Amino acid sequence: MDLVVGATGDLGGRITRRLLEQGEQVRVLVRDTSDVSPLKAAGAELAFGDLKELVTLDAACQGIDRIISTATGASRGGEDSVAAVDQQGHATLIRCAKHAGVGRIIYVTATGFNTDSPVELARAKASTAEAIRSSGLDYTILQPTLFMEAWIAFVVGAQIQKGDTVQVIGDPARKYGFVAVDNVADLVLATLDHPDAQRADIPLSGGSCSYRQIVAWIAKAIDRDLQIHSLPPSSQIEGFPPIVNELWSFASAGGMGPLATPKVAEKFGLEMIRPRAFVQQVFGTP
Repeated sequence: MDLVVGATGDLGGRITRRLLEQGEQVRVLVRDTSDVSPLKAAGAELAFGDLKELVTLDAACQGIDRIISTATGASRGGEDSVAAVDQQGHATLIRCAKHAGVGRIIYVTATGFNTDSPVELARAKASTAEAIRSSGLDYTILQPTLFMEAWIAFVVGAQIQKGDTVQVIGDPARKYGFVAVDNVADLVLATLDHPDAQRADIPLSGGSCSYRQIVAWIAKAIDRDLQIHSLPPSSQIEGFPPIVNELWSFASAGGMGPLATPKVAEKFGLEMIRPRAFVQQVFGTP
């Protein structure tokens, strides 16, 4: 049986549904305040608990073969801080997994995250990845680039709903690696029984491009004259969550650069969604 931690999120939800569609037994760690009706209707076994509560994690891990974690506290706030969820919570999860005899953990972090990063989320996720590597558990650590749903559809889409100017933190010509959430879910499922995924760190990118290119593609797709306004690092774009501005500043300073992973796609049989195709899919006319 698989335990998915983070199943109420976008990526975790997609992974859960696909596992269930393939006939896998799936338990999901969910809080009692979450809307779990879609997961329950899909056939998931519900384990009510929280990464901050050792007793619930210990119970959730019983009888589990693999853990897949996509959970983060980056956008929650309050008690669900990055320190409490991404670092301390996952440290507890690792201990419970070892105690319960779990065979393997698949953990999603990001390319460019390291323990020396100026961004707390990056440090916490990198620290958790290190803890997993040294835990004695079999593992796969996935390191995708920037999610296109967040870093194209949201950060640009939200702005063009208000006007024709797109604010970009850093140099608009700087290139970044981007990946679709669906492709990250593809990789998770492809690595579950793949021998080359054992005790491996696997990066994933759908392609690299700049915000200047992205805005030009969107302008053509929606037939509007869009302008770009460049902001210096550490700027705050009004209306965006603090973690978005913080990560964008980090990326614009070189923390998350361009990346190509064609060999990964080939090895795991992935049909990658390219950034330009994603833009056409999201912003293009049907």
